[in-house]
Amino acid sequence: MIPRELLKKNLGLKKIHHMVIALADSGLITRQEIVSMLPPLLLDVKAHHSVFDMCAAPGSKTAQILELQMADHLKNNSNQTKPTGFVIANDADPKRAFMLTHQMNRLNSGNIIITNH
Repeated sequence: MIPRELLKKNLGLKKIHHMVIALADSGLITRQEIVSMLPPLLLDVKAHHSVFDMCAAPGSKTAQILELQMADHLKNNSNQTKPTGFVIANDADPKRAFMLTHQMNRLNSGNIIITNH
């Protein structure tokens, strides 16, 4: 793993840094710490589940939950157009909720509701 600071400062890694930014902006990759990866995996999310993410920003766990729902849907329910489950993603801080909205827009999913409460 290459630390973000090294990607930014090292001229030889500048192209990689720009590629990582472009891939992240397009929603193809997401940087996430292991501590954030574990809850969605331990939940064993299925396509029909309804999930309430109470502290959702910046959105990596929420995106992972949506991806797990879609993966389960594609694996088991290819005859339906989309998963029947959904995610309610909440963050109490308005600025973080705005950032969450921006992150979720990259996924283009109709299976999410974002709240700020």
